[in-house]
Amino acid sequence: MTPTTPPTNKGYGARHTFTILSFIGYFHLYALRFNISIAIVAMVNHTDTHLDRNDTQISECPDHGINKTTKTSNQATYDWDEATQGMILSSFFYGYALTQIPGGFLAEKIGGKRLFGYGILITAILSLLTPLSAKVGTWAVMVVRILMGLAEGVTIPALSSMQGKWLPKLERTLLSNVANAGAHFGNVICLPIAGYLSYSDELGGWPSGFYIFGGVAIIWFFFWHFLIFESPAVHTRISKVEKQYIESTTGVRHNKSYPTPWKAILTSSAMWAIILTAFLQTWGIYVTHTTLPRYMHNIQKFDIAQDGLLMALPNLFNIFASVVGSWFADFLLRKQWMSTSTVRKVLNTLGLLPAALCLPFISLAGCDHVTVVALIIFGNGMLGVCGSGIWVNILDIGNNFSGLTMGLANFAANLSGVISPYFVGLMTNNNETMKQWNLIFYVSMAFYLLGVLIFIVFARGSEQPWNRLPQEKTEIGDIERKDDNAQDRELIQ
Repeated sequence: MTPTTPPTNKGYGARHTFTILSFIGYFHLYALRFNISIAIVAMVNHTDTHLDRNDTQISECPDHGINKTTKTSNQATYDWDEATQGMILSSFFYGYALTQIPGGFLAEKIGGKRLFGYGILITAILSLLTPLSAKVGTWAVMVVRILMGLAEGVTIPALSSMQGKWLPKLERTLLSNVANAGAHFGNVICLPIAGYLSYSDELGGWPSGFYIFGGVAIIWFFFWHFLIFESPAVHTRISKVEKQYIESTTGVRHNKSYPTPWKAILTSSAMWAIILTAFLQTWGIYVTHTTLPRYMHNIQKFDIAQDGLLMALPNLFNIFASVVGSWFADFLLRKQWMSTSTVRKVLNTLGLLPAALCLPFISLAGCDHVTVVALIIFGNGMLGVCGSGIWVNILDIGNNFSGLTMGLANFAANLSGVISPYFVGLMTNNNETMKQWNLIFYVSMAFYLLGVLIFIVFARGSEQPWNRLPQEKTEIGDIERKDDNAQDRELIQ
């Protein structure tokens, strides 16, 4: 901390309210997005979808409870094969990927508060319409899911843009990861409830999940709209001490025009390290969140309620790993034991490497469901540490354009959301065997390992020249080059 930096502003402040409501917003984003991953197991007429399979393909593992799942007569089911299910699950990401970059651009121009709030509100309303769309036809479900993706696509870049203004440098890792942990908490709560509702007749079965989570998200919108401000500069209730503390440590400049340096950003190796690693990391995440319930249901023979609980446990571990990792990262930075670049690379590796190494052991475990569950919980849970590596690195290298750069990174990340569910659907269509799923796991392992390598080689931890106005670049250019050279030497040593 430099001598000109004010002392840390202790106690509860406006930045904490922003973080808490961001956490809850993330909760709704992921609950609304992945509710269907569990519900679709109940929505599908399994009798019809299993007609073309031979008995060996659906009896490789003993029954751990699949026969407990029963659909009552008032719960509609649909004749969707694995390829169709893959298309439905991936359709959300068609829209989601399309609005990432526009969302980042709009966040820089009009602010992130409205984009984040209204994006979740529209997604919630569309969630209420999902059961009706299923009655209309497969095409209607896909249209609703695409529209949900379009609405959600602007939210993450919008929030990242606000975090660049709200989060002080030495609290950046912890507060951003606390907010981001809401995504995993959304799955911790949503997936078991969706699993229970999917085979329970108390609230009408699987449609009730879409109604409940959509309705609660609409309530959240009003709190966000009235309590949150775009930045400390326009907040009407923030203390002068906290405002000065935040603005002096974020490095964000007010009352200046920032022309978007497209060429510099798109040719930045530091930015491409984030973009490529984001795609490789989230491939495995989306395989887990969108298609793993089918693996546990059809191969490991868990019932729908168990699927939801199982999918929640890695997210619970993920929250723990994320918070511990962010505290550890900020601790290292405060003590100055490692450079920012080294901290980000170490944390990214600690997240991706265990996830990669667990996947081949899932294949070797076969039908040992206790081992399989433990590997899934630990491997996917450790991905939470990556939040202190790749994702907060966006704020390190260019917080003045964090909305746009988050849009670029999340666009790449969600291309995997488009491709991976459809890839799994094609791999398992009328051939859903353990052998096919093992191939899927090995592809994810290779992607994780490649992500580790790319980030170690190309990532940077210091502010990049394109983050400043032309007249400001000279004063940081030499510092930036020296800093990155020192960081690379430190990592090698």
